[in-house]
Amino acid sequence: MKPWQNTLSKLFEDHRRQLVSMANRRIGDRETADEIVQDVYARLLLSGDHGTDEENVKVLYASVRNAVIDHHRSTAGRTGLMRRILPVQLWQRETSSPHDHAQSRQALSALDQALLELSPKAREMFVLHRVDGVSNAKLAQKYGISVSAVEKQLARTMRHCQQRLEAYRDTD
Repeated sequence: MKPWQNTLSKLFEDHRRQLVSMANRRIGDRETADEIVQDVYARLLLSGDHGTDEENVKVLYASVRNAVIDHHRSTAGRTGLMRRILPVQLWQRETSSPHDHAQSRQALSALDQALLELSPKAREMFVLHRVDGVSNAKLAQKYGISVSAVEKQLARTMRHCQQRLEAYRDTD
């Protein structure tokens, strides 16, 4: 093992529990916090030594803090995108007018068609995430990809659906 790998491994071993705890407090999901810390470790392995052990520890903690912030930003962006993707008409009560009901059915049909245009994997990921509430971390584990790859795939899927549903969205 190279000197930097040895140094980082030792630092990670010494600080991992505190780093995961810090990330978990800010995110509220232990699995995601653990993945964030692991991703930071992998990135730091590639970046190289930053000087003294004290400086490396500071970089380690700052990197985890920044990764948590990035996670919050990407989550907020995905949530906003999902709110914009589904037409308001889909959520109307049964007491809506026949016209609204027909328009809701058309929008739902358009959503079904948009989902059929996706690859089976993208469609399954979207349904598991949005309908069944499966976390990004669990999807990443299921498909053997990174959480970031799951987030990107879900964002592409949402953009695709949003484009297909444009005609049904309220512009108010």
